[in-house]
Amino acid sequence: MKPMRVSQTRRSNAAQKARTARGSGSGQFQLPKGRAATHRPEVSGPVSVGSIDAIVALQAVEEPSDQRRQAVETGDRILDLLDQLKIGVLSGNVSVGDLNRLKKMIERQMSVDDDPGLNDILKQIDLRARVELAKLKGTAA
Repeated sequence: MKPMRVSQTRRSNAAQKARTARGSGSGQFQLPKGRAATHRPEVSGPVSVGSIDAIVALQAVEEPSDQRRQAVETGDRILDLLDQLKIGVLSGNVSVGDLNRLKKMIERQMSVDDDPGLNDILKQIDLRARVELAKLKGTAA
């Protein structure tokens, strides 16, 4: 196939005529005749917040997904600590610090969570931690 060559160009005057017929030639935008501009109300300024306390209160509200995520993270930490304690009990090297940490984590979780089934399990774990602590204190004395 042979390339096509353009040897002569012609300008169309039709486009130029349409442009001059539409505009008034001043270069400014004008509404078409027969349409009146509608009046729009003024926009008011932003509404101010009455109190900084309201903003702080809104920031303090947690999403249910955040609460669930925090509960899962705390549960994972408790389970990890229980695994460490299980190894300590089996080897005979139970850490008093781990038992105290477990008690604090359980107390904190019970104050946050209102699930009766979970709180029952946490109470049982807390009781077992207290028994282990009493054993350690009894052997240390």
